[in-house]
Amino acid sequence: MRNKWQAAYEVAKYTNYDFFHHDTNPEIIWLKDQKKRTLLCLVDVDLTDTELEDVTDSIFNSQDHLNKLAGFTIKAINVYHLTDKKFTRKFKSKTLKVNHRAINNLEKIISNPFYKIDIKYKKSKDDSYYQKRLTSRHPFEKYMIKFTPMTLLLVTLNTLVFLINILFIHLFNNNELTHLLAVIHYEVTSGDYYRLLSSSFLHVGVSHFLMNIFALFILGKFVEGLYSGWHLLITYIISGVIASMFSLGFITEGISLGASGAVYGLLGVIIVHLLVNRKIKAKLIMQILVIFVVVSALSMLTANINHFAHAAGLIIGALLGVIYNIKKTGIKYSVGALVVIILFTLYSHYAMNQQTSIHPMDDEAMTYYEQGEYERALEVVNNSFNKEVETPLTYYILGELYIESGDEEKGQSLIDQSYEMDPSNELTAKDKIIAYRKRQDYDSMKEALDKLEKPIQDDGLKILAEEVN
Repeated sequence: MRNKWQAAYEVAKYTNYDFFHHDTNPEIIWLKDQKKRTLLCLVDVDLTDTELEDVTDSIFNSQDHLNKLAGFTIKAINVYHLTDKKFTRKFKSKTLKVNHRAINNLEKIISNPFYKIDIKYKKSKDDSYYQKRLTSRHPFEKYMIKFTPMTLLLVTLNTLVFLINILFIHLFNNNELTHLLAVIHYEVTSGDYYRLLSSSFLHVGVSHFLMNIFALFILGKFVEGLYSGWHLLITYIISGVIASMFSLGFITEGISLGASGAVYGLLGVIIVHLLVNRKIKAKLIMQILVIFVVVSALSMLTANINHFAHAAGLIIGALLGVIYNIKKTGIKYSVGALVVIILFTLYSHYAMNQQTSIHPMDDEAMTYYEQGEYERALEVVNNSFNKEVETPLTYYILGELYIESGDEEKGQSLIDQSYEMDPSNELTAKDKIIAYRKRQDYDSMKEALDKLEKPIQDDGLKILAEEVN
């Protein structure tokens, strides 16, 4: 049998019990489970029957005091005697049950299967180590102690995706995984909605990855310890997805990735929990501020910070926090929070689809074309055709490249094909509209202008539109 402080530590780690109190005569370690309104005591000294009954009488006589210390009305107190002897004694009053049981194996208390692995491979530390951690007044300590499998799962998934992606980038010089999982406005609005979630597990820079994993580990353990692993997973997914979608209403160029939106969602849940449970202590606020400042400061080291995703994640997390604390906030506010989340999601989806964007490979090819790097532009265009991701704009760029090479007939044919595929695109339609104007075919010119997406962005096309109206 392990010593009582280590036993108490492992009970606190693998169950819902938290350290509560420590008596010195006789030496008893008290833990409490607020949800079940139960206390658990660990005793490692052999008591005679008389001493056991005296301890029990003392517990019954101190019931009101114990209720006050625990913060709830205690239903039962289970006293476990760490000994090789075998006995069970049960006592009860009208309002309280006190059960004594001798155990020589913590598996009779801890049912978590990971505990068996833990005791098999992990070396024991000094008694003082476990006592110090259990009795610490550090606001985060009791959550750092807890075994939180969902937090570990999310950290592991993020780490695996990061390592695989780094392997692809640096060993094979291949960015395919990044482009496959990242949030890209064109791809999401074209139907790749899975990216709104997959991007929350994707990182490309070491500092970016370490920053988010640091925050995820600490805040994840906090949320999972406060609520459950499912609450953590739901918060991570919903905050990450909605944060990414909201940001696409403002950012249409480039790619977006990382767990930041989801992490800010966890922060929102914690802030609301502290507010509704009135646990705003100076030291705890400082701890949260330190994490927030570290995450924000490290974010500055990463280019293209998605502040829209951070803000949205924090808001969604706070709203979820209201729902999670329905007993404290009430049905009215919880339903209101749910309605706001739904409306926020609908607005984000609407705003995202109101924006226009072009395929990233077309964007890359157009950049090379405008810089006069025609060979690199052609390489990207050919890559688009090989991957079967060509768009009307791809045909337009290829047409312009043919014209630059001297084959104007082939080039114009491709530009005409591009226009027929998408007459609403300003870039592909501009040459056509100018050609109509040169022929003074104002009816065709007006018809072509009417097919353009509104509002018209190109200044030249705006002038032509005013001319025919």
